[in-house]
Amino acid sequence: MHNELGFIGLGRMGLNMTTRLIEQGYRVVGYDVETVACAAAQAVGVEMVVDYTALVAALGDAPVVWLMVPSQFVDAVLAEISPLLPAGATVIDGGNSFYTDSLRRYQTLKAKSINFIDVGTSGGMEGARRGASLMIGGEAEVFATIEPLFAALAAPEGYARVGGPGAGHFVKMVHNGIEYGMMGAIAEGVNVLHQHQAEFDIDINEVFKPYEHESIITSKLVTWLRTAYDEGQIDAIAGEVPTGETEAEMEHIIRELGDVPVLAAAVAQRQQTREVPSYVGTLIAAMRNQFGGHSTVTKE
Repeated sequence: MHNELGFIGLGRMGLNMTTRLIEQGYRVVGYDVETVACAAAQAVGVEMVVDYTALVAALGDAPVVWLMVPSQFVDAVLAEISPLLPAGATVIDGGNSFYTDSLRRYQTLKAKSINFIDVGTSGGMEGARRGASLMIGGEAEVFATIEPLFAALAAPEGYARVGGPGAGHFVKMVHNGIEYGMMGAIAEGVNVLHQHQAEFDIDINEVFKPYEHESIITSKLVTWLRTAYDEGQIDAIAGEVPTGETEAEMEHIIRELGDVPVLAAAVAQRQQTREVPSYVGTLIAAMRNQFGGHSTVTKE
């Protein structure tokens, strides 16, 4: 059973995940290119090192290294760290990588006798701190050796090996597509309420009480939108949804993978806000900001 972990990428998500692990008795050796992130991680007990050589040297004979970096940097990190890893090491990519990239990385590392696990991570910053949703792809034997790590990071019953190599990021991609549709529907509905406030003397903040508790649409998304109203964010955010890291994946689903008219409409809805800002755009941007700290366009 592994009770130590190398961790690369200690931004908002990585910091919360490593904090959770340390609280559960894990030894975490970390690296990040940003000095502010290094200081924050060190403050919660992460053993910070200056480079990948030091990170690998600080771990045992069969090191496990978790990558939590933007998807465009994963190959560069692997190119630097894989020559340093011994046979039998395991690399986990917990970011938003495209599933075909994960399949390629699995094959490349397997040829070097290095294990690769792809993990779709959901739940936002709060989930990373209190217990995330983890969709795990990889060889069953490798998963079994490090399963306690996933149990430590996830919410109760919140993780599963969903399939073989690439499956974790494939399932997370589909999850993101469902999320796009849900966010679009919630935003459209609340926009209708907004448009008819005067007609029915509607108090939108009060509407969230029944919506948020035991209704069919009760969800974290509804809660996060209510929080955005409570915190006054709605009045500050312009009606544009910035392009996100996952939008290219959504286009891939639409083009290549199936009949997904709801997803296609949700993507078009977001793209339209960049040409014609709208209240719907404000609501979607507010939800994204709540769960992921995603950038928003503020009103001038």
